Amino acid sequence: MHGITTGSAASGPVTNPSQRPGHQFLGSRRPAFTREAPGRGNLLYTQALQLARQHDQEAAARTAFEICCKAHPDHTKAWVSWAQFEKRVKKDQQDRFHSCRQVLQQGLSINRTSAALIQAWGLMELQKGNVVAAVLLLERSVQFEPRNRPVLKWRAVQLAQQALLDRRRRTSALTAQIKAQLTL
Repeated sequence: MHGITTGSAASGPVTNPSQRPGHQFLGSRRPAFTREAPGRGNLLYTQALQLARQHDQEAAARTAFEICCKAHPDHTKAWVSWAQFEKRVKKDQQDRFHSCRQVLQQGLSINRTSAALIQAWGLMELQKGNVVAAVLLLERSVQFEPRNRPVLKWRAVQLAQQALLDRRRRTSALTAQIKAQLTL
């Protein structure tokens, strides 16, 4: 597996984040790996990044990201990097966004309040042109991490917010017209 292991013989692989001592499952904004085992999580992450940068190592990089995220499921930078890697290496436009979205959703199933994962998903949806999903996700990201607020000032995000607001106004006006017709 290209020199990447998932656990030591003494402790065995960690498959559940709650098995690690000191883990506060989703109770902290700061990923638990930074308090517990920064060396191990960062080493796997660095190896995955190095493989991802090599054009002929796509399968090895994907495997390295999988191992890293399985061993350290709360390492949100690894999830985001893996998603970006998938978006970059896929040739077909649909596959790119689908693979990226799958990785982000998988990371969010474990890290439900990760502002970084939510923001990454929102930005991916914005690139794809899904303005409703993008705005909702980016605003949700800011709810979990107020320091993410500057992204809401980006021109593309503001245009998406305006499009969503316009859509809501048209829907409200149309709803009012339908109700008026029904009362006649």
